[in-house]
Amino acid sequence: MKIKATLLSFLFTMILFTNVFTQEMKDDTSEQARAIISKYLNAIGGADAIKNIQDKTTIMRGTAMEQTVTIIIKQKLPNKLRQDIKAGGMDQTLIFDGEKAVMKVAGQTIKVEGKQLEQLKLESTMEMLLNPESLGIKLAYDGTEKSGDNLLHKVKFVLPSGLNWVAYFDDKTGYKVKESKEIESQMGLINQLLEYSNYQDVDGIKIPFTLKQSFGPQTIELTVSSIKINKGITDDTFVITE
Repeated sequence: MKIKATLLSFLFTMILFTNVFTQEMKDDTSEQARAIISKYLNAIGGADAIKNIQDKTTIMRGTAMEQTVTIIIKQKLPNKLRQDIKAGGMDQTLIFDGEKAVMKVAGQTIKVEGKQLEQLKLESTMEMLLNPESLGIKLAYDGTEKSGDNLLHKVKFVLPSGLNWVAYFDDKTGYKVKESKEIESQMGLINQLLEYSNYQDVDGIKIPFTLKQSFGPQTIELTVSSIKINKGITDDTFVITE
């Protein structure tokens, strides 16, 4: 059961790097956060290019606890998402149709509810930060941190539930290089560290092709093998059946 919860939590790694931030800020820390995110958007191709994404399919492969893992994530505006995971002999599917969500594993269908559903609603949209205030998200600049010879700027996201996420952006490149996130999972509240590297161009947008997720002693390392944008994913992909 641990590997199932671990892989489910990976859902949150691939969402935020395509979000757009345009909300007008009122205090100094929010303005600083906006400047950092604007620099990031420019670095990966610009807000306009990101706004043009109507649907996206991402395929990742790697290892988790010595097992081969394949993850396929499909997203479609405004807020539909499907994630299929194959790990060893296990298949797991997570579907969010814009309102409700289920996880299918080992022949069982499990409803996603409570804080997990709240998080999923926020992260399922590729334009979450177009109007963060309407979603109850608070944003603040949280200072800097040294990572080797690099200076990282920290931007803090406070979710309506009170969960805290912190994104780290490289001062030189503007890229997001890691995130520290509090996640509600089947195991309770966990702290998740996500690291991004090897940014590559996909249809004019730079996306990290190497990802590493860690919490506690467990680590998942994945490499993006394919990203397809605006290929016409149908709504049938996100239908929840009993």
